[in-house]
Amino acid sequence: MGTRHNAISLAVAIALGAGPSAASAQLLDEIIVTATKREESIQAVAISVSAIGGEEIAELGLSDMTDITQQVPGLQLNTWSPQLTIFNLRGVSQNNFVDNLEAPVAVYQDDAYIASINAVSGQLFDMERVEVLRGPQGTLFGRNATGGLIHYISHGANEDELNGYLRINAGSYSRVSVEGAVGGALSDNVRGRLAFRHETADGYIKPDRSIPPVDKRAIGGTDGYGVRATLQVDFSDSLQGNFIAKFNKDNDVPTGGYVFENCEFDASSFCPVDESGRAITLPGVVSGDVHLHQNDTRGFLDRDVMSLTARFDKQLENGREFTSITNYMDVDKTYLEDGDAFPAPIVVFGQAAKIKQFTQELRLSGSSEQLNWQVGAYYMDFQFDGQAFTAGAPVIGLSFDLQAAGIIDAPVVGDGNPFDGRSDRITDLTVKNMSLFGQVDYNLSDSLTLTAGLRWSDDAKDVDWTAYFSSDQNPTPIVYAATANNALAGASTILNVFNDDAINYDDFAARLSLKKQFNDSTQGFIAWNRGIKGGNWTLASAVSPERFTHKEEVLNSYEIGVKSDLSESVRLNATVYYYDYKNYQNFVAIPPDSVSPNPQVGNSDVKAVGGEVELFLKPADRWDIGLGLTFENSEVDEVNAGSAPIRNAELPNAPNLSANYLLRYAQPVGGSELVFVFDGAYYDDQFLEVTNGPGTLQKAYNVSNVKLTWKSGNWAVSAWSKNVFDETYKAYSLDLGILGATTFYAPPRTSGVTLEVNF
Repeated sequence: MGTRHNAISLAVAIALGAGPSAASAQLLDEIIVTATKREESIQAVAISVSAIGGEEIAELGLSDMTDITQQVPGLQLNTWSPQLTIFNLRGVSQNNFVDNLEAPVAVYQDDAYIASINAVSGQLFDMERVEVLRGPQGTLFGRNATGGLIHYISHGANEDELNGYLRINAGSYSRVSVEGAVGGALSDNVRGRLAFRHETADGYIKPDRSIPPVDKRAIGGTDGYGVRATLQVDFSDSLQGNFIAKFNKDNDVPTGGYVFENCEFDASSFCPVDESGRAITLPGVVSGDVHLHQNDTRGFLDRDVMSLTARFDKQLENGREFTSITNYMDVDKTYLEDGDAFPAPIVVFGQAAKIKQFTQELRLSGSSEQLNWQVGAYYMDFQFDGQAFTAGAPVIGLSFDLQAAGIIDAPVVGDGNPFDGRSDRITDLTVKNMSLFGQVDYNLSDSLTLTAGLRWSDDAKDVDWTAYFSSDQNPTPIVYAATANNALAGASTILNVFNDDAINYDDFAARLSLKKQFNDSTQGFIAWNRGIKGGNWTLASAVSPERFTHKEEVLNSYEIGVKSDLSESVRLNATVYYYDYKNYQNFVAIPPDSVSPNPQVGNSDVKAVGGEVELFLKPADRWDIGLGLTFENSEVDEVNAGSAPIRNAELPNAPNLSANYLLRYAQPVGGSELVFVFDGAYYDDQFLEVTNGPGTLQKAYNVSNVKLTWKSGNWAVSAWSKNVFDETYKAYSLDLGILGATTFYAPPRTSGVTLEVNF
């Protein structure tokens, strides 16, 4: 898809808070998206969809796949490390650190679905655009698109002339990055493109020099690279192939960096809790500095992600087209963190995962004057081999349970070292999915279009899982829990044998919408979408038998939207929605009756109502103004956590109000141009966990960015500052009940310069 994002791209992206390119723009040019798996103007799609073009991504210095959240209304990120990426769209997410689970916001890269949240984050470079589709998208995109979809589309090998760029960036905390790309024709019918990015940076969370931490490195930095090779081949006038090979690597990235929220610690260093077991916290953090760590364990992330994609498009007779998309992905991850915020081995957490994923999609489409249609089939084979361990306080309660069962003689607190216990879990998970889908757009009249879509999906999941306990007093690992299909489950000393080791689930996703074209510049739509997501298992050390398996979830979404170019200088898009969410899969870690955190996923029903408003103004040739506004009210019926259920909670990362803004001014200077961009986002009060624990509350905050670019010919030099007003805010928070609440804080102000040359 070679359509370049210019004025309309700019208009939409600015309305979402995305930045413009330094080049001048003409207002009425189109932005083309593939939200319906065919090329359409974004203003013609009866979906609440946002798009950020490649030039906008470069202009704003978005360098990681997660950076897009600061520019898209309703999209947020909850993360403490690049190892797991948790997107939240209109409040729909699954905040967890159990890495066998899949997210309800589907992520695609160049038409290929990424099933594992281990593989989502990575270097963002040489992009064509990013599309964000709100609301269930299961009809065309399949499994786990309950809350929506994020599609990263890279710059393809679709240009004959030699072209490319080189960009060098230097900034705060010794951040240095180099990226570039080169592409063009290799022969009359073959084109290629090679792109890369490498970045290193020190962290912004410094070691506490008042104590001797083991890990003296700063946390929150990066050390990694990505490379992508693309080949486009015209096999004939009617058959084209696109081949993409990608590799991303993270190398010994420091991890940890948590701080404890303040509380009135008792003599045993525990926090008071409310009737539901949520920690009652005070303002501030225990260390006094949110960007100071006391790691006594040297944490790290090592990760390799490889992806191979082959797409074939065959033009058939009568305007029909056949498409085949094949993808293979391989992920290898090792992770270790100091999970507490004290210079003692209270919580140490580690994971290792090897993931292999194969997907195949076949699609046939056609069109006529009155009808557009497409049908297809999809297959996925997902293999997850993982190991995880937890050491320290989370195992104390387990040791008491083992003593009560007569499996060990004494709990770990009996030898004077309460943190020497360890729980290890080994997982072998297989997921196979098959689905059939179809969608039609039928023109009832010149101005009225009916869309109907249906997807049948079948998930077959099998898990072998075994959990071991060990300590200084019991150095030989003891099996304490396992699935029934594991031979070790027959051990006479086992605490729990879980019989739910297979899930066979089939259901349907659906779409029904009616679009009305009121005039050449305004259209409205009304839509019902049904999204589905299969159940899974909570493979954690202290999981209770009744919550080992959680149910599948179903989201019914009802939307009304309007998209309008009010004039040549004003664009207004708005959508309102109502969510009826059954068996929402919520994650909690509050211990029910002990000091041992009990991470588990349960099911709750949710009601939510909200909307997005996007406005773009071009008051003069040199000015661009963009505003975005989102609102949402949500109510989670009941969350089972701690000693009593939590009722009528809000969805996590779902503030009642949020806003994006952008101001751009371009000033010609001789044969050059100066471009000033000021953008940012405001978020109302929000909870970062579904428990709505006091320690997970993030009060209202605002983050603003500023950039000044001088551009002359093919050269550009920029000076920039992110979080220019040095706002302090939480990126992640976990309520551990009596142990308190741990938090990972977002970066402070960072500044730097960028040099770019295009050819």
